[in-house]
Amino acid sequence: MGVVAEPAWDAKRVFRALLAALLGWWTLRLAAKATGWVFVDFVNLAFHEAGHVFLRPLGHIVHVLGGTIFQVGIPALLIWYFVARRSDAFASACCLWWVGENLVNVSVYMADARDLMLPLVGGGEHDWNELFFRFGVLAEPSVEAISAGTRTAGVLVMLLGLAWATAFVLPRRVRSELVLRLAGVAPRAVRLLQD
Repeated sequence: MGVVAEPAWDAKRVFRALLAALLGWWTLRLAAKATGWVFVDFVNLAFHEAGHVFLRPLGHIVHVLGGTIFQVGIPALLIWYFVARRSDAFASACCLWWVGENLVNVSVYMADARDLMLPLVGGGEHDWNELFFRFGVLAEPSVEAISAGTRTAGVLVMLLGLAWATAFVLPRRVRSELVLRLAGVAPRAVRLLQD
């Protein structure tokens, strides 16, 4: 009696492959500046506004920066949650991609600090216009450099999250070899590639 081989594709792996493909498509579109909107942007906006509300007691600067802190920070906390509490490294990889997407989103807001063309929820003041003005970096070259750096960091984080998520779609044999090589270099990181 022979050993029964595992199926090459199960429902979980198909779902992960489709999600990784979708994240890859969005990464390409955002990196090429072909679109500025991703379905999670409604959630990003809610986190952004919640950051202003919850961090208001910590002073004006933290209140203004609070939107960005929550927008980037909540997906970052979810990376930890899914690895440490749920042992779901694939979900963590997707959250890492989400952190990068938020950084790209924030870079658009930063780049608008001088032109003030983006519509703001409920009117109010433009966070990055106020922050850049307060810290003396509202000059065009400074705004361009900071927003471009944030955008580049966002794209790199999205690519890292996408590569991590894609590792879970690789054939089991290839992923096992990857885990063995990783164990020799960074043994603690092995859990980041385990189901």
